[in-house]
Amino acid sequence: MPIEPKLKPGQLVQATIAGDRYVGLVLSTRRALRRGMSPMIEVQWSGEPPRDYRVEHVEESLLRSAYS
Repeated sequence: MPIEPKLKPGQLVQATIAGDRYVGLVLSTRRALRRGMSPMIEVQWSGEPPRDYRVEHVEESLLRSAYS
């Protein structure tokens, strides 16, 4: 896994959780602490959030660009 995040602030991302698709906006990124870990991405969800948090930190490996 890369240490540097591929996503950039302002980019739209999507995640599929339990068969439901969620779209969010990348607010900030944080490098992985060490090799083998995924970078952390701060995401603000649009619409109904997947959990009780409107803004949360998510591993980059769980997200993909909304345009792909």
